[in-house]
Amino acid sequence: MTLEGVLIDFSLISMLLVIGAWMRRKIKFLQIYYIPVSLIAGVLGLLLGPQVLGKVSPVYFPFSSSMSQWAGVLSAIVFSCSFLGLKLEKVSGPALQTYFLAGTIHQMQVIVGLTVTFLLGLVFADLKFGFGILPVLGFYGGHSMAIAGGTIFDDVGYMTTGAQVGATFATIGMLTGVIGGMILINRAAQKGITKVKMKREELPKSMLTGFYPEGERPSLGNSVTASASLDPLGSQLMLVGFIILCGHVLRNILIGINEFFVNLPLFACCLIFSAVFCIATQKAKRVNDMIDRKTVVRISGAALEYMIASAIATTSVSVFSTYAVPLVVVSVAVAAITYVSCFIFSKWILPKEDSFETSIGLFGQCCGVLATGLLLLKVVDPEFETKAATNITSSSTLGYTYQLQYTLILVALCMTKPLFVYAWSWLLLIVLFGGGVLLGRRYRKRAV
Repeated sequence: MTLEGVLIDFSLISMLLVIGAWMRRKIKFLQIYYIPVSLIAGVLGLLLGPQVLGKVSPVYFPFSSSMSQWAGVLSAIVFSCSFLGLKLEKVSGPALQTYFLAGTIHQMQVIVGLTVTFLLGLVFADLKFGFGILPVLGFYGGHSMAIAGGTIFDDVGYMTTGAQVGATFATIGMLTGVIGGMILINRAAQKGITKVKMKREELPKSMLTGFYPEGERPSLGNSVTASASLDPLGSQLMLVGFIILCGHVLRNILIGINEFFVNLPLFACCLIFSAVFCIATQKAKRVNDMIDRKTVVRISGAALEYMIASAIATTSVSVFSTYAVPLVVVSVAVAAITYVSCFIFSKWILPKEDSFETSIGLFGQCCGVLATGLLLLKVVDPEFETKAATNITSSSTLGYTYQLQYTLILVALCMTKPLFVYAWSWLLLIVLFGGGVLLGRRYRKRAV
């Protein structure tokens, strides 16, 4: 594969994103359900690519065979940005309660996914146990985590379409979060549960079309360097590249220590070094002055858009026929346990104040990503008058403590030590749910 070929693939995905952005701006259906442009572009790429249109027409989007590898490369960029420039702050009591509930939901998704997959494996002999870990990576972690986790399976030959299955689960999760969340909000509004009575039609037009009008456009970030010396965007890309290089060196060192780490992907090492770098430089003013967190987040977001679009566009059509029943059954089971956890288990853990707002935000986050949760929260709390947004955002950051165990280690262990992964998941569930219940009781007694 030549660099020119990479450039052509990049231009094709860019064209699909342009079409997707235009469709989101014009088509009401896509606006009503807040379908992301990257998802639209990916589906278009799948339909207009060699697998569908290419079968019946000589004119189609000619993606190269190497574009399916984009997910692994772009995930290194996304995860390198995860902690770069992040400020660690003190966490409030309600945020801790939200953290324990989010952790409970995460573990319930893991256990339900693995259990249902095991049972389906009794019928579908070729269904791997590791298939059951992909739903939580897709629903809770979103496309980046799901594609990264599936790539681990693909790289060692455990599965051949792991990244594509992960992307499919992430897409199902996102649609479940947005569509299911809006149904729950409408039902709650009819019952008078929501504090703010706001219709979806009253949301800012930019949230529907995906475009800010002139005069309301927020800044992408702040310039850290003078353009005459070094381009501001280039300075942040430079730091992201530095983290990736350090992650690469870390991976080689670990492989030199023990060959077990040969299965540890580059993105995982980038994530580890990003976290270590963040903690080590919290009080290093000179280092922090070089980083603009807003720009870093935008770099991560841009990489994620291309990663999602390319992953969906190159998804093998055979994935849907091969895994049709497992995909549907496991997704329904995971969505159901997420609903139960958010709106029933929450009664034992969350404070009564702002409980619905926090629960609906968590439902969106745990079915999609944090942005999905905040989107639903914007509908029921447009001015963010409740503490729900702060609690969910804080718990999302703290959630790396249990989430990364799966992305970095337990996904790989699914292939060799499935019983350990299952037992450890139950142990974590007991700790997180039990801790949440105890913390909930403690704060309720204080409130009395």
